[in-house]
Amino acid sequence: MRSKIIVVNAGIVILVALLSYVLLATSLKNVVSDPAERKHEVERSLRAANAQLALDALRVERWLEKSITSEQTRGVFGLGTPEARQQAALNEANRLRDAAQGDEQFTGMAPSLVAIVDEQGVVVSRDGSNLMRGEKLSQAYPVLADALKSGRAGSSVWINRQRQEQLLVSYAIVKSESGAVIGAVVVGTPLNDERMTRTSELTSGSLLVFARSYDKGLEAVADSGGNHAQSAVSAATSAPVAAAAKSASSSKAIASVDSVIAGDLFGAMPLDGYGPTDSVLIAAVPASLVDGVASLLWPILAVGALGLLMVVFAGVLLGNYISQPVSELEDGLLAIINGQQDLRFQIEHDELGGLVFRINSLLNALAGVPEDTTDDQGRPSKAPSANDFQEPA
Repeated sequence: MRSKIIVVNAGIVILVALLSYVLLATSLKNVVSDPAERKHEVERSLRAANAQLALDALRVERWLEKSITSEQTRGVFGLGTPEARQQAALNEANRLRDAAQGDEQFTGMAPSLVAIVDEQGVVVSRDGSNLMRGEKLSQAYPVLADALKSGRAGSSVWINRQRQEQLLVSYAIVKSESGAVIGAVVVGTPLNDERMTRTSELTSGSLLVFARSYDKGLEAVADSGGNHAQSAVSAATSAPVAAAAKSASSSKAIASVDSVIAGDLFGAMPLDGYGPTDSVLIAAVPASLVDGVASLLWPILAVGALGLLMVVFAGVLLGNYISQPVSELEDGLLAIINGQQDLRFQIEHDELGGLVFRINSLLNALAGVPEDTTDDQGRPSKAPSANDFQEPA
């Protein structure tokens, strides 16, 4: 009896647990590792990061345009001697740097370069030191020369290994009272891992890699590695990602990598808001939201195992509750068969109590013993009939 109860109930628990596991595994597989949805997540990450960087550039441009409208900035270029212009430019660059560092919109991207150049793109002075004075910055970065010619503010990516510069640069044009271009103010913010981490935190939280595309592949410039696996950062410059970056640069649109690399899906997008550039943004998201569906569903199996233990415990208790009085009945009947005719059963049981009473009644009938109809206090257990009150004739 006990084993049958345990086996039947254990089978039910196992069946329910396995069925729940299979059904949930099938349903969750499409949720946690849907390729189409994960690719959409890559695209959303790229668009958000690109928009954030473009917004940073636009904010710096607008801030510069407001900051250089004073006579103090234009006055730098009107001084008579080069030494006087250089000293005034140094003071003005320092003032602009300090103002930027105190502005909350520069939080996390404080300028590392503030330079004032003349109409030819020659550095008059930079902030904090006498370095770079007299350098023709427009020769190293032709985009600056184009901006001076057009008289329009703008932003660009300045990466020069020889000059050890890696900056996101914005510049505003300084004009005389007559409207002629007399110079420009250049503000460069760092392009490093911290900048990409800031961009990732402000947008999607996905892995972001800033890279330059060239004929042989990709050169990683900065990344938001942080908590992401180093393998994902390394995979961002692999051949499939480089091919996607090249496709994105030519089509001016997002290009995704179809295959999963190091457990991640990658996509690339050309950088917006910084003029013509060979720079691209790369984003990576996990191909699955969890390491595996099994790791997500193991509690179901754990609950199933707990259910089996409870079935065994309950089966033992239930089996004892039923089998013990049955065993007493079996032993008592065997004793009666062997000659103990006066044996009666005194078993109190919710389910078997009626059966015990009838067995005792049967034994009394077979032995010719009148049935005891009194209660525990010796009183009749049934009401007297009308014949009990009739007088004898």
